[in-house]
Formats: sequence, C-alpha cells, structure tokens
Amino acid sequence: MKHKTALSFPPENHKTVLPVIWIMLLLIPASFAFAGGEVRSYRFGLQDCIDYALKNHTVLLNQRLSQFIVKKNLLEAYGQYFPQVTAGASYQYNIKQQVAVFGGKAITIGTREQLQGQVDVSQSIFEPGLIGNIAERRLQLAIARQNTRLTEINLVAGVMKSYYGVLVSREQMTLLTENITVSEKELQDTQTRYENGLAQKVDVDRIQVLVNNAAVQKRTAVRNLETQMQSLKFYMGMPVNDSLEVTGAISEDLLKPEILVPESNFYKQRVEYIRAQNQLQLSRHARLYATLTWLPSLSAFGTYEAPFYGNSFEGMFDIPFHPTVYAGIRLSLPVFTGFTRIYQRQIAELNVEIASHNLDNLRNDILLQYHTNDRLVKNDRDNLEAQKTNIKLAQANYESIKYQYDNGVQPIINVLNAYNTLLEARNGYINALYQLLLDQVDLEQSMGHIQY
Repeated sequence: MKHKTALSFPPENHKTVLPVIWIMLLLIPASFAFAGGEVRSYRFGLQDCIDYALKNHTVLLNQRLSQFIVKKNLLEAYGQYFPQVTAGASYQYNIKQQVAVFGGKAITIGTREQLQGQVDVSQSIFEPGLIGNIAERRLQLAIARQNTRLTEINLVAGVMKSYYGVLVSREQMTLLTENITVSEKELQDTQTRYENGLAQKVDVDRIQVLVNNAAVQKRTAVRNLETQMQSLKFYMGMPVNDSLEVTGAISEDLLKPEILVPESNFYKQRVEYIRAQNQLQLSRHARLYATLTWLPSLSAFGTYEAPFYGNSFEGMFDIPFHPTVYAGIRLSLPVFTGFTRIYQRQIAELNVEIASHNLDNLRNDILLQYHTNDRLVKNDRDNLEAQKTNIKLAQANYESIKYQYDNGVQPIINVLNAYNTLLEARNGYINALYQLLLDQVDLEQSMGHIQY
C-alpha cells in the first residue's frame, strides 16, 4: 500500500502491494474489537513498532497457532506407531436359554447370565499408510513454519511503509505550517501598506488566496496524518483508541546502502520458493504413497479374555473362570480395490507436474520482482538527486526575488510565489525520498533481505 502525501503533488504509485492490503483488511476488525478496552500510551520508533506487531498482530498469532496445530498432528501420527491397547467388557442376559436335545431329551445348556472382560493389544509392524502419513505431516509442518515466516515478513514490510508514511505526513505538516506563518505575516504587512496607500487591493487579494489555499492544505494534511497513524496501528495490531507517539524524522539516514547485485540463484533463499519446493515434495510424496498402497501391511496382535458365567449376577463370580489368551500376526494384502489405486497414482502424477510448473513460474516471478524493484530504486535515486538540485535552484531564485523586493523592484506576490515554489521543491524532495524508501522495502523483500 502506497501512502498519499499532504501537499499538492503526491507521488504516483508505481504498483499495488496486494499482500500488505490484505493484511490490513484482516487486521481492521481485530483492532476495533479491542477498542473498548483499557487505553494505553506508547512512544515508539521503527523497531519498536515492528516488535509490537510481531507480538500482537492477530493474523500472525493465528498463523502461529495453526503451525502449533500442524505440529500436534505430526505427534498424533507418531502416536499411531506405539502399541494400541483397548479394554472393554460385555454383559449378556439370556432371556431364553439355548436348548439341546440329547437321547430324545431336551436339555437347557449354558447359563442365564454372562460377563466377559477383554483386553486387546495391537502393534503395527509395517503399514504403508502410517509411513505416508508421517512423511506428509512433516512436510506440512515445514510449510506451516514457512507460512508463519512469510506472514512476519509481510507484516514487517507493512509496518515499515506505514511508519515512513507517518514521518512524511508529519514533515509536510511542518512545511505547511511554515508556509502559513510566512503568508499570514506578508498578508498583514501588505494590508497595512494598502491602508497607507503603498500597495494595491489586488496584492492583498492575491496573498489572501495563497493563505486560504495553505489553510486548506494544512487541514487536509492533518487528516492525512491521522489516517497514517491509524494505518500504522492497524499494521501493528494496536487498538485504535490507544495513544501512539512516533519518534524519528524523515531523512536520508533511513536509506540503506546501495544494494549489491545478488547471486543468480538468490531466489532459492526466498521463503515463498522454499515453500513451493516443499509443496512439490509433498506432491511427490503423494505419488510415492499411491505406489506404497500396493504393498501388504503387517501387524501383531494379542487378546486376553476373562469370561464369567452363572444363573444369577452374584453367582457368576462363584464359578472359577478360565481366561483365554492368544496372540498372532496379521498380514493384509490388498488384491482388488476397484482401480482406485491406479487413479490415485495418475492424479498424484498430475499434481507433481502442476507443482513443478508452479515452482518454475514462481522463480520467474521472483526474478521479475527483483529486476522491477531494482530499476525503480535506481530511478528513485536519480529523482532524489534531481530534487536536491531543484531545492538549490528554488532557494537561489527566492533569495534573488526577495532581494529585489527589499529594494523595491519586485512586488510581494512574486516573493510569495517564489517562496511557494521553494516549498514545493522541498516537498518534492520529501516525496522522492519517501518513494525511494517504499521501493527500497520492496527491493529488500524481493531479495529476501527483510530483517526483523
């Protein structure tokens, strides 16, 4: 998200930063949710703002919770490799007992009541499904960690841009206040000279127009500064009612040294690229798992049964019971599953191809981002130098006209116009510096150099 400036000529945005906008939209409801709580006051510099966002941003907190859930899913998969023990009991009351005929006589057999306790133990020895599940969840945990880191990077970039926007709006407020002070003083002096017959009414009216325009611009700048402050709070995850005082000033000290040309394979260090590699690996794993499903599974099992019988509930425990204990190994071989495994393998092959194409496209996109941002930063540096020259020229022009005015050669309106031109040159320098700071953030982000 680019930030509008307060004076007459705001810089044009060179692109829209969609990830940063989405983060801001997600954060706005959360900020208002806390609006009714205790109001706190903060005095933050840039690093303080970044630290606060990394600790309090709800989107990031939710992402970390999601990562923790994925980690628990992995531990759950590991748990399936441990012995699985189940215990239970069954009670049976025979309303009509079974009758057997022996020698022509009907004899009732069995007992009216039965109670049986049972413990079953199973241990997986080789299970393709378990192997595939653990490998898949390991990759999912790696992807979740990269999603968390990417959220942190986007947050830091958004906070930096909003912070710079606050500094720019505040500096422009200073310029406008200075402009109003000078214009109002000249208006009073000209009004006095007009009343004494030393100036014309048109001079008073022209200066009044300049004062009115400056007043309107300052009111706009005040609103813009308020918006920038709220925007910074949104990116930080700070409640909108909390008081935030931003320290620092817009200057070239905020600029980073000129970034050297990276190595040709720098894109491999980008979190997005590493995540895409893991997604490709996840697709390959699904293809391998589709093959492993053809293999048999092997497990061991054991059971302990304790039966009790009797014609009454109390009598069941008077008869000595004879427990049953058995153990074994179970081999299961899938023979025919309706061609589902064939189709699963084909689908997995297609997903691997898609993930591979996505990785290639992401590499090209990262390289394009870098070259675009590198070009913009170089253009911004040239523009910044040009704006410095413009300030020198406008300063010299103002001093010349002011000297001529003091000697009765130039009218006051020309002095004010020259002074306004000087302010616009200073504002142009601020806008150029601001744009360079924004594009520099984008360049660092495209190279994977955002620090936090």
